[in-house]
Amino acid sequence: MMPGRQYFRYVLVGLSIIILVCAVKNYVAFFVRDTFLCHYLCPSAFGLEFLQEAAGFKQLFLAQQWLLSLHQETANRLFVDRWNLVACLITAPVIEEFIYRGPMYLTRAWASRKSWWLCGLLLVCVFALSHGRSGVALLPTLALGAYNLWLVAKTGALWPAITLHFLYNFFFMSVLLYQSIWISD
Repeated sequence: MMPGRQYFRYVLVGLSIIILVCAVKNYVAFFVRDTFLCHYLCPSAFGLEFLQEAAGFKQLFLAQQWLLSLHQETANRLFVDRWNLVACLITAPVIEEFIYRGPMYLTRAWASRKSWWLCGLLLVCVFALSHGRSGVALLPTLALGAYNLWLVAKTGALWPAITLHFLYNFFFMSVLLYQSIWISD
């Protein structure tokens, strides 16, 4: 079997796992919505406040937002893209994977296995928090980040992680587009 085919299988398995995690997240939020647990588990307007105090994280998030907005502005000048599809589908997976899994890709050969995974999992948490989610809404982004970290470790390449990130964003943007059709009618 060709390595590319195996990589693609890993990506599809990852997408399946992440969609399953999304479903679990939705059910958990549904079942705890009227309980005291909702205060802790239900998604809220958590935002980036948790990490905004640390200057390094704040600068990282601002750089991430600036790069995405720069690419979106370019897309807007070339054609109308009111849904930010270029930023969400193309530039976000590339930029975010280079920021959050790129260092792990570059250090995989010389870092000790334990320190590599520890640093990688820390970056996964920062990646998830950079999306401004809280409670169970963090689960899909944590799953994406953790699986992409595993993909980098397993394949020794960054492109499978970028591909999975693209598919993840593609799935959620398609849901938003579909919902917008019925809301606007």
